[in-house]
Amino acid sequence: MKQKEWFKIKSYPHIGLPLTNNDKKDVCSYVKNKHLIARHSFLPFIHKKIISRKLRKEYDVDRNPINKGKRKLLKPKERDIFFSSHLDSNIFSYYGFELNKQYNKVLEEKGLSQTITAYRQIPFYEDGIVVRNKCNIDFAYEVFKFIDNSKHDLVAISFDIKSFFDNLNHAKLKNIWCKLYGWRVLPEDHYNVFRNITKFAYIEEVSLFKLFQNQIITKTKSGTIKEKKVDKLKYLYNSGTIAYCNKQDIHLIRKSGLIKSNKYDIKTGKLRDYGICQGSPISSVLANLYLLEFDEKINNYINNINGLYRRYSDDMIIVCNPEQKTTIIKLVEESIEKMTKLTIQADKTQIFLFQYDGKRKNCLMEINGIYNHNSHKYKLDYLGFSYDGKSISIKTGSLAKYYRRMKLNIRRCNYYSQTIQNETKGELFVRRLYKRFSYIGANRKMKFKRKPGTKDQWIKSKKYNWGNYITYAKLAYRTINDYTIKSQIKKHWRNLNKLLVKTN
Repeated sequence: MKQKEWFKIKSYPHIGLPLTNNDKKDVCSYVKNKHLIARHSFLPFIHKKIISRKLRKEYDVDRNPINKGKRKLLKPKERDIFFSSHLDSNIFSYYGFELNKQYNKVLEEKGLSQTITAYRQIPFYEDGIVVRNKCNIDFAYEVFKFIDNSKHDLVAISFDIKSFFDNLNHAKLKNIWCKLYGWRVLPEDHYNVFRNITKFAYIEEVSLFKLFQNQIITKTKSGTIKEKKVDKLKYLYNSGTIAYCNKQDIHLIRKSGLIKSNKYDIKTGKLRDYGICQGSPISSVLANLYLLEFDEKINNYINNINGLYRRYSDDMIIVCNPEQKTTIIKLVEESIEKMTKLTIQADKTQIFLFQYDGKRKNCLMEINGIYNHNSHKYKLDYLGFSYDGKSISIKTGSLAKYYRRMKLNIRRCNYYSQTIQNETKGELFVRRLYKRFSYIGANRKMKFKRKPGTKDQWIKSKKYNWGNYITYAKLAYRTINDYTIKSQIKKHWRNLNKLLVKTN
């Protein structure tokens, strides 16, 4: 199967125009020149917060539902994301690609290639042929199948690492980076990349927008590039924005005093010696690499007791015999703190007992150290799927998110159809909604674009429509072969059309 290239063209607006395929040769030549990268001056990252709302049922200490099980809107979850400039992004991508190659070799040598699953290309075979790369469906199914195939009681323990990316120790990360290649110190080019992913400059997205709001660089459908005013940040996409400003405008940004630095801790004022930015192409590779020695230790221990260990980024799961539960929890908590200076978020650790009665397994969740009258009501959730010892299903929260987006898009389309001032006013473009939320758009295929100068002729665009949520659900059903999954999406067409009828 063809490996992904490190050179990537992204369309998000930044400082300077985005790259094109015509730039590939020059960019590759520049990025692979160690002397140039050693002296390269990285542009500031653009920082934005991604906010996810959280609706949760509330429970008492015995997991009895409070307020009749009604969901309560909790404090939104915030994630700090940093976007690098288009050239910088390809520098990070190239060095991340090279690091990942070396990292994968070490994983093979240490027997960890199937254990560490996030941010890696792990081939999926059918009849001895690689047909695709594994995804969350396969990773979750492997864990559930391990439990299902066992003929005795098992315990599944899930762990969550607290503020993973924000707490990676710089000195330890640099040491592991050197050790991966067998170096005593990092070469100048690698060190420049390391320095700019650990101690970096950034600018708030809102501040950058306000500075250049009256001269945002946009591109029309005909390909004309021009500057124009954009009223609000949320209108950037629809206005065809390709950049906030030109690269040479960096002096205006510096002069404005908007550039911030993460070099020092905001609270203490001391030099920050921990944390990397989340969002750059190299961040995920470094996060995996950081836990290499810890992964090896835990995996060796779990293999010796015939258990299963899997880690997907900061989510870990261990399956073992019930009598080994306490020892393993202590081992994981102490080892990660001692070896990596990270901590396990204890309140998020969950324990599930799978009791084998000779025919099937019964799933019980441990509540405050015991199994009570509510324990049987809960399922093991892992990577978007749920397992109760009998069947595997898509996590209810994932389905709820799909329907929530469906409703939001229908309302939004209806609003624009009523407010648009042309001959299509009041007309709801249902075909677009069908493609996005139903089986109609579930097939993956090449996109076509209108041939320039014509109205009824189309040519291949070299871009693909990768499907929608139904595509993913169908793949899950084919892979896991559990009818529960098929039944969960069975009514999606009826539900979509009900919402459309209500709108009209």
